[in-house]
Amino acid sequence: MSSKNIQATFIPGKRGPLFAVHRTPASKTADSECFIVAPSFAEEMNRCRYMCTMLAQELTRHGCGYLSVDLYGTGDSAGDFSDADWQTWRGDLVTACDYARELGYQRLTLLGIRLGALLAMEALPGLRGVQRVILWQPVISGKTALTQFMRIRIAASLERDEDGGTVADFEQQLDQGQHVQVAGYDVSPALYRAIQAAQLDSSESFAGTEIVWFNTLASEDRKTPRVESDFLERWTASGANVSHTTVIGPSYWAVHERTLAPSLVEATVKYVRGVH
Repeated sequence: MSSKNIQATFIPGKRGPLFAVHRTPASKTADSECFIVAPSFAEEMNRCRYMCTMLAQELTRHGCGYLSVDLYGTGDSAGDFSDADWQTWRGDLVTACDYARELGYQRLTLLGIRLGALLAMEALPGLRGVQRVILWQPVISGKTALTQFMRIRIAASLERDEDGGTVADFEQQLDQGQHVQVAGYDVSPALYRAIQAAQLDSSESFAGTEIVWFNTLASEDRKTPRVESDFLERWTASGANVSHTTVIGPSYWAVHERTLAPSLVEATVKYVRGVH
């Protein structure tokens, strides 16, 4: 993709300017679709950037646009991470979708990655023009995700022979109105509690919006975690238009080094193109 196909700008957000990068399709038409990213959380957000770039390059080759907007307090957008909150981030997705329509797109797809999947599904009822949601390795429970982040911090402290504390210690700090460090990010009590309360709702059908769930597994002998397969069954039973696909590849969201899962990008693009 040449630089002329990448347009970077700041767009007005409710709490300050948001940095937006629009990758234009190789050949844009009135029917072109635009993908809007709901990114993962904290360090996972950075680890997923290479995958997002790979996906964007493939999508634009096949006539789709790709819009990435840094949420408030992240990347090059206004604000500090310590001041960010869940409600503002939901509003930022609304802003991103509005901007995509200003760019001339009538068909919008949300790409929710990890915790961003929770954010995308919570924001979905308030978004106009979204016809499809694609979920990459979605987090079902914000509480579970935060506990995992905290355990990573504790384990890292133990490796350095430091007292990493416990999850209960962090909870006490939050109850006292103190910020806590999660994967190197300064998280406010308000943001922590909002994420902790967030969870996918299997009883919500989302009015027939097409939902595509992708799991990346380490090998052929691995299976989708039972808690997720059970959730998918309940979600489908409630009337949700959800399909599930597994691919084999590395845990790109969890590895510090640059890690790619080309099979996931290939499967996603095939789905978008209707090649099943």
